[in-house]
Amino acid sequence: MKKIYLIGILILTSIFSFAQTDEEVMNMLTQTAASMKCMNCRFTQTKTMAMLAEPTVSEGLMNYIAHDILRWEYTSPYSFALLVEGQKITKITDGKEEVLDAKNGRMYQGIVKIILSSATGENLFDKSTFDVVFTDDGDLWKAEMTPKKRDMKRMFAMLTFYFSKDNNVISKVEMTEAGGDVTSIQFYDMKINELCD
Repeated sequence: MKKIYLIGILILTSIFSFAQTDEEVMNMLTQTAASMKCMNCRFTQTKTMAMLAEPTVSEGLMNYIAHDILRWEYTSPYSFALLVEGQKITKITDGKEEVLDAKNGRMYQGIVKIILSSATGENLFDKSTFDVVFTDDGDLWKAEMTPKKRDMKRMFAMLTFYFSKDNNVISKVEMTEAGGDVTSIQFYDMKINELCD
């Protein structure tokens, strides 16, 4: 009996010694994102809404160049893109460009900030903005982020980020809106620090 008890303690001790704290995981993910010069990938976006029987699915491309250039382009079922260059946001519809003013751009800035933060790691885990809980989800790190600030709470009840343990890079984002609708974005065909021009 003592041997079984001792073996149990040894197993538990070895499991807990390999477990990483939230702070360690957060630092690891932030360092990886901060070292990223560029990322190009494809994405599939699925939006589930209470008022629709079936979810809507869109596909597109994301191109990111450190630290503040992002092109988020939908290629199917429609053509639409947002180009972010610092504080300037340009909407591109059917080849026509429209620079958004501060008022019209505000609705996009929250989404853009989340996308850029997930790529750069900058302010993603800001404790004054979010309560963050990490879990080990097999091959992924899962970060459940509950907004603290009123403006963010109006848009989102929860943001959930999934990071691949292979390269510590984001692989999926789930945005649960305040009203309960959920937008899920799965990233794939990633090229990191290639084609940075």
